[in-house]
Amino acid sequence: MRNRPPDVARLASPMLRSRYGHSLVLAVLSVCGARTPAALGQDLPNFGASVEGIVDLADRCAGNMPGLASRCRELALTTLAIQQGVGLATALGSDNPGTASTLGKRLGAAPRISVALSAIGLPMQMPRIAVQSVRELTDEESFAVVGLRGTVVAGVVDGFQPAPALGGVLSADLLASYSLLRLPGGSGFSGASSGVGLGTRVGLLRESFTLPGISVSAVRRWHNDVQAGDLAGGNPGEVRMDLTVSSLRATVGKNWFVLGLMAGAGWDRYDADADVTVLQTNGNTSSTAGKVRSQRSLYFAGGWFNFLISQVSLEVGIAEGVSDPFTGRGGGYDPAERDWFASGAVRITL
Repeated sequence: MRNRPPDVARLASPMLRSRYGHSLVLAVLSVCGARTPAALGQDLPNFGASVEGIVDLADRCAGNMPGLASRCRELALTTLAIQQGVGLATALGSDNPGTASTLGKRLGAAPRISVALSAIGLPMQMPRIAVQSVRELTDEESFAVVGLRGTVVAGVVDGFQPAPALGGVLSADLLASYSLLRLPGGSGFSGASSGVGLGTRVGLLRESFTLPGISVSAVRRWHNDVQAGDLAGGNPGEVRMDLTVSSLRATVGKNWFVLGLMAGAGWDRYDADADVTVLQTNGNTSSTAGKVRSQRSLYFAGGWFNFLISQVSLEVGIAEGVSDPFTGRGGGYDPAERDWFASGAVRITL
């Protein structure tokens, strides 16, 4: 997105006005290893951002043919855009919507179970691959990615209680998820994308009447192949790739009767085996395969309403961009731009 995002402090204003607000946000940042910003309205720290394999993929795609350099750069950057767009849509912010605490167990050894269904939405940008000319390939394509994610969480370790009001220390949940994303055919995609995820959430502090809940989580997600562009349809190239997303999250939040608020920070790493096929100047086609990787930080905040055993929640967040690996490139797509995302969820806890 080209416009500068709104002030993060305004997004988190309900949390900041609370008794715990400012300290909760700072705690999340420190757990994730980020430098604390002097003011939340300033640029947030972008820790761990990097890109690997994109330049090498483009160079091997072009080979010794200078006429292929521009299209190979844009096709290689398409793999980066798919990593960050599809990867962000499946990972989102919090791994279990509507709570910052682990679930714990029921009376006895039975685990508590949580089931959530989330609606996903975010804007995505990439090189315009569904075109008929190389010149148009350097333009930017913008569209919306929407989808659904189902999440099941089970509390397996109740943790320790070193003091009467201090519980859930080193408690643990197991998480499983399934995502289904709509990728528009008009932007060059061959169909929808789906994936599964497995991970765990560890509680540092379970929420009580006086204290917030704090937890950290690690989840790994695997996607089926994503294809963009179609040489048979007259496009100058096509990309096919799988996708693996490794995510770390730290969340902190508190309930106030029917209302709850949460803030969090995280880090994503996107890995893929990419295959780029390009139409050469002599009319032949050539394919180049390679591994590509990128990683970046993100921040999110959300709120929810409690209805006995169910909750309705809304979450918004921002993911930092990464530097363009091609110096002096004149294409319209800029991977350094921030990405925004939003999700709404219904969750039932038993």
